[in-house]
Amino acid sequence: MKLPPNDLVPVRFYDDPLEAHLGRCLLQNEGIEAYVNDEHIIGLNRVLGVALGGVKLKVAATDKEQALLILHETDHRPYLDDENRPVHCPRCGSPDLRSGISRLGTWSGALHLAIGFVFSVYPLSTERGMLCDQCGHFFSLHD
Repeated sequence: MKLPPNDLVPVRFYDDPLEAHLGRCLLQNEGIEAYVNDEHIIGLNRVLGVALGGVKLKVAATDKEQALLILHETDHRPYLDDENRPVHCPRCGSPDLRSGISRLGTWSGALHLAIGFVFSVYPLSTERGMLCDQCGHFFSLHD
């Protein structure tokens, strides 16, 4: 196994280790060695993610600009549905969406959040979906 260089710099911070690994795979497919840091501790206790600054995607300092360019271009590709059609906001029709957004699903989610803080665990009652950058509407692709 090739050891990472000593001059690693973070290029992106994530709440979810899975999303960090998707970013790593994207960069590695483009020929840039990338590494994910702090995934295990945050995977065990998501509340620590705020204190640690999230899961970090790191690359060599010499690859930083290229990696940021690749990640930026990827952020602006349209999301596709199951039939490979671009997804648009159901409220305003904008294609400017963010994926992987979590929020409390119901009022019971607030109770789960409170219990999560008491016992230092990640709240279980959250829903994931898309967030429109134009109008702020949150929706699920499966609604």
